[in-house]
Formats: sequence, structure tokens, C-alpha cells
Amino acid sequence: MVDLLVVVPHPDDESFGAGGALLLAKEAGLRTGILTLTRGEAGRTLGLCSPEELPQVRVRELHQAGEILGVDFLQVLPFPNALPQDAGEGPRGLASGKGLLDHPEAEAAIREWLLSLRPRYVVTFPPDGINGHPDHVATSRYAKRAAEGLAQVVYFVRPEGPWPITHRLRLPEWALARKLKALAQHKTQALSILAFMEGYPERLWTETFHLPGFQGTEEGPWW
Repeated sequence: MVDLLVVVPHPDDESFGAGGALLLAKEAGLRTGILTLTRGEAGRTLGLCSPEELPQVRVRELHQAGEILGVDFLQVLPFPNALPQDAGEGPRGLASGKGLLDHPEAEAAIREWLLSLRPRYVVTFPPDGINGHPDHVATSRYAKRAAEGLAQVVYFVRPEGPWPITHRLRLPEWALARKLKALAQHKTQALSILAFMEGYPERLWTETFHLPGFQGTEEGPWW
């Protein structure tokens, strides 16, 4: 049983989007968890492992990050990871060419875990996926449908995006330090982490969320 479950497609999404929320919720006494739908096999290797080894390495990185974030539950599902639209150059894992959009049965898999864990809140990507990644979009769609009648969906959103901010979490120093340490566990994805830090540094210490149906903006958590 958990109170707050983060549902994301790839290892590292949990720390980027809701690492601070996981830490603050745990500090407030909530039981927290992470459900990741793929093993991130389409990500970069940065020469740290072979393409064949990347899924296992990324799962190990996720477990290390989850330990730092203090989660009570962590599960990785084996659905395929789609290549991002701007995949660029550099060695990557062995992606099949398909992704979560090709696997609508992921919705039923999420719902099974929700029935088992009974979270009050499901935290996931907004419908636009923040950056349009097809796996992000699919995860948002599946998580929303799976949570119907079971849990309140909360989106982590970008400040300048189309989804109004209803809750803003400004991380205290201890939480920021642990969030950064969690991000640092995803070593194979260091280039993505550096690009995020360069482009959106303020999102490291301030996380913004959209709670559907909530009016106005609160400085602090929704739980």
C-alpha cells in the first residue's frame, strides 16, 4: 500500500519530474512509490555499458535513485521504450522501434498495480508529455484512464506550459541535495541531465504541479 505513486515511462523521469515531491511526501509521513513502464533501453550508453546491457544498467540506476528518494515501493515493467524524436547521435541501447503507444495493454498493467497498492495520488506526465516524447504522452493517457475511480491524478508540469500550476513545491536545501544525488545515479543519461540543468536550472529546486479541478495556485503540497 502506498499513498503517492509516481507513474513514468523511463528510469530518470521520476527524479526529474517529482523527485522533490517524493522526498517531501515521505518526510510528511506518506508512503511513496515509483512505477516505471519501461527499462529505458532506447537511452544513451555514453560508453558506460554495451547496448545489450543498458536495460539492466538503467534499472540498477533507478533502484539507486529510489533508495535515495526513500520510496517504499519500486517496480519496473518491461514495455518497450520508444526513441525520442530528437534522438541525435551517439551510441544507444537496442530499441525495437516501437514504444508505449504501440502497447495500450500497459493501461491494464497500471490499473492492476493501482488495485494492489491503492494509492491516493498518481503523479505522472501531463497529456502533452511536457516535451512531446511519445512514451510520455502514452504514459499520461494510460495512467489517467487506469486511475479512474481509484486515485486522484496529479500532473507534474513545466511553468511555461499549457497546464496551469495549482501547486508549487520549493525544495528546502536538504531535499534539493537529495534530489540532485538521485539524478546523479542515472549516469548513463548524464547528457540529458546536463541539458536539463543548463536549460531549466530553476526546475531543480522548484517543482510545479497541476491538480485537475483545483482553482488557484498554492505554495506547497496538495496532500
